[in-house]
Amino acid sequence: MTERRTTRTDEVLKFRMVTHVTSAQSLDVGDVDGHTASLTRFSGLAFLADGTIATVHFASLADYTNGAGTFTLFPILAFEDGSALWLKSTGTGMVDGAKTRFVGTLTVLGGKGRFDGAEGDGTLTGTRYTPLSVGADLVSEYTVNLKG
Repeated sequence: MTERRTTRTDEVLKFRMVTHVTSAQSLDVGDVDGHTASLTRFSGLAFLADGTIATVHFASLADYTNGAGTFTLFPILAFEDGSALWLKSTGTGMVDGAKTRFVGTLTVLGGKGRFDGAEGDGTLTGTRYTPLSVGADLVSEYTVNLKG
């Protein structure tokens, strides 16, 4: 059996994701004051620069001490044509009052349809506007460099 690979040229995808927390679990780790680990699910929409809108879902793993720390996300973008793009984002977050600001990098894990065999990398920034809880809003800006 041969592996199917879509021929593509290098492409940059820029999009804004607007997502909401659908479930959140946290654990006080206990080793030092203020150390928490969390597992959170998000759902929402990605708005691409060309006007395309995709649904997006992701799980977030975070390790914070006193409001700052690291995160790993696994965003899955699903498009109306049946295509999907799978990402892994890592970075840092810092609580700033009620907001939490994020910055990170990403790796393209693959995809299907027009993203079959996709590879690449990129960057992200984001802001969660309220403390972590079900219903909290997160707005993120992504730049994905697809390699051809």
